[in-house]
Amino acid sequence: MSFGGYARKVRDPGLPYRHRISALRSCVQLYRPLGFHATLSYLESKAGRFRSDEAALLRALDIIEASCAVLQAEVDAYAVRRREAKRQGRRTPRAQDANPNAFPRRR
Repeated sequence: MSFGGYARKVRDPGLPYRHRISALRSCVQLYRPLGFHATLSYLESKAGRFRSDEAALLRALDIIEASCAVLQAEVDAYAVRRREAKRQGRRTPRAQDANPNAFPRRR
């Protein structure tokens, strides 16, 4: 299932609460900018105890969706820049071109 599909499950008040929490964890599994456990900890520190508070669960989802949207916008902008560069004959990205698709390299 997709990130959006799991997000819809998190918002669905007709589902048992434990299923909604599981759906949030599935969202984190698909998009984990800090790693799975670190992202869950970050969400809990920012949104509150989402395992027992519905408002905190929805806040946590909003936080991760906003972060995911920012990354997606960066990826889309990079794709536009790369298509233009390729059209101009620059087939290989320059070193200074940040690629949001690549994992950061540890130094």
